[in-house]
Amino acid sequence: MHFLKLQIQYGGDINETILPTNSSDPTVEELQKHIEKQLNIPTHVQRIMFKGQNLHEKPEGKLRRYGITNASLIRVVGRKQPIRR
Repeated sequence: MHFLKLQIQYGGDINETILPTNSSDPTVEELQKHIEKQLNIPTHVQRIMFKGQNLHEKPEGKLRRYGITNASLIRVVGRKQPIRR
């Protein structure tokens, strides 16, 4: 098991999160699923950006390919799902 510690900027907040993965080089899709669980933003509305790169356009892309390492700050744009009761 591998872990990648990231900072996720969403709106005016920065959330620190740890992405658990079975791979030493996780994919954008793994990150999207983690963001969906942590921030309640569905993957299909997420726009994920890192240093001017639109990661959401290639969910199969490896995070390391984009230069993402521990403590990287990733920006997320999207609409949260309403909480269902």
